[in-house]
This record gives sequence, structure tokens and C-alpha cells, in this order.
Amino acid sequence: MTHDERWISMWQSYMNFMADHGRRPSKYKPEERNLVNWLKYNRKEVNQGTFPESRKKMFDELLQMAERLHRVNQWK
Repeated sequence: MTHDERWISMWQSYMNFMADHGRRPSKYKPEERNLVNWLKYNRKEVNQGTFPESRKKMFDELLQMAERLHRVNQWK
């Protein structure tokens, strides 16, 4: 499996998780932590400027969907 295939597989897993659960993965649940770390690593690459342009559009789509599912404080 190439790096691009693995990246697309993780992207699809993250998108499927958000679609199925209606929320972003939690860093506190061990079974979801792999997805959280993957997103965190990719954000770090974007901020450093080392993120490949070929993946940029898909990653932006993922971030937009994740922003819509941002946790809201229920007590406000």
C-alpha cells in the first residue's frame, strides 16, 4: 500500500466516522485516538507548509465537515 493509498484510506475512515456518529473522534476513547492523531499530524504538516498540494482539497473538505460538528457547550 502506497502512502497516498494509506492517506486516502485514513481520510475515508475519518469521514465515515463523522457521518456515522455525527461527531468528531474523541481523544479520550482509545479506539478513536488513531483518527485524532492522524488529523493532528496532517494539521501540523499544513502549518509547516510541507503538506502535498494533491491532498489539500480533500483535507479542506474534511476540516469543513469537522467544523460543522464542533462541540458546543450545552450549558450556555
